[in-house]
Amino acid sequence: MANGRSDVIVLVHISSDRKKVYLIHFPRDMYVDVPGHGKDKINAAYAYGGPQLLVRTLGKLVDVPIDHVAVIGFDGFKAMTEAVGGVDVYAEEASNEPGTGTVHVGWNYLNGEAALWFVRERHQLSLGDISRRRRQLAFLKALTLQSLSRQTFTNPVRLAKLVDASTRNLTVDDTFSVADMASLALCMNALRSKDIVFTTAPITGFGTSPQGASIDIVDDARMAQLSSALKNDDMSTIPLGRQIP
Repeated sequence: MANGRSDVIVLVHISSDRKKVYLIHFPRDMYVDVPGHGKDKINAAYAYGGPQLLVRTLGKLVDVPIDHVAVIGFDGFKAMTEAVGGVDVYAEEASNEPGTGTVHVGWNYLNGEAALWFVRERHQLSLGDISRRRRQLAFLKALTLQSLSRQTFTNPVRLAKLVDASTRNLTVDDTFSVADMASLALCMNALRSKDIVFTTAPITGFGTSPQGASIDIVDDARMAQLSSALKNDDMSTIPLGRQIP
């Protein structure tokens, strides 16, 4: 994503009891206020000012402080997948991946190369970028679960590979050390699939910007509800989308 726009924007909210993880996806075409640049698509913030400006933009939108930031590229997905010995990912649609075989509907075991194709594919999927975003969220969930699994934490070699891959492929803020990540992971190693849930930041529909670009229009009322839910650590009032196993 260096010198470009962010492809996937996800706000992670971990409940105070560490028993639930909420992944809130922000469509990259959401039309928002970008500090210092006026109204634009939310992913333009990264192009204008890197992760710092994207965090400011997102924090202003949801009106909550964002404690940490992490940036990973597609090649990082590949490296971290290899580090944990591959992942089992649920695919909602089938596709044929060059050099890696066929992804079928249902559960698929993916090594690093297959994972890279899985998260990048969109042309073979029914809803293009929308379907690809759901694939990317499914992969993030699978990688999180495998990283927190007993198989990883009780295997010194695999754990060392994961730490090394994370260090080399994750760009994080200065206040979020490897030790901090490890401590947080240990607090959450009892998480199961049902404990990681998704929702999408609310929009009212689609439109066109004054410059003629296709945009997603923010639902201000529901965004205020999301902000309140995050502040109060109570996501029970937020509608969840169709969940990925």
